[in-house]
Amino acid sequence: MDKKFYIAANWKMNASLSFINDYFSFLDSKAENSNEMIICPPDIYLQSLIKTAPSFIKTGAQNISSHDAGAYTGECSGEMLADNSVQYVIIGHSERRQYHQESNEDIKLKLLKAIDSNISPILCVGESREERESDQTFDVINKQIRSVLDNDILSKDIGLLIAYEPIWAIGTGLTATPEMANDVHSFIHSIVSEMISNSIPILYGGSMKESNAKDLLEMEHIHGGLIGGASLDASEFLNIYNIAEEIRNG
Repeated sequence: MDKKFYIAANWKMNASLSFINDYFSFLDSKAENSNEMIICPPDIYLQSLIKTAPSFIKTGAQNISSHDAGAYTGECSGEMLADNSVQYVIIGHSERRQYHQESNEDIKLKLLKAIDSNISPILCVGESREERESDQTFDVINKQIRSVLDNDILSKDIGLLIAYEPIWAIGTGLTATPEMANDVHSFIHSIVSEMISNSIPILYGGSMKESNAKDLLEMEHIHGGLIGGASLDASEFLNIYNIAEEIRNG
């Protein structure tokens, strides 16, 4: 299968210096394969990750401010992240939407700041359980994408990734079936294709783990994973990365 995969770890508010040292004593330079591995630690550990992780691993942040500077306590600007060699940033994660009331308008501003700082956005979209059960999945995702992306943004070479993360499958142990996930990924692909001819990789972000990674990654429109809980185990995360390589070489 001639398809590059992006295997991204979202550590959320987890990690410590000892955790990072142990993680990369296991996951060393010999782990590299032909796909892209991205790790997004808490901001305070960005430099520790860069110093400790093998060079093939791309570094991502979990958030970016929609402002350049000012009285915004607790925020990090795009320039600050770029100064810390951040290559990717997660934007619009469901936890940011839920706990920090981030709107689609807020998320677009953050995406534009990432572009200005030459940081590739990982744009998250997804529906709640109530929205899925009331058959609103496609309407919700269509609005989330069209409120943030347009032809002008997509015409730029920004290294954009889109992550579909059904909210009902995050941290719940529930997972969309591969077919359910692929249907939504296909829908996202169709929306983006209306704006630009280039293909945008679409990752699955709803409780991907070693036990379901193969079935998910074999789907036509799934180009990787944005992985939460399973990424905190270096062995399991590496196994998912290696499963992607086996599929690509298969």
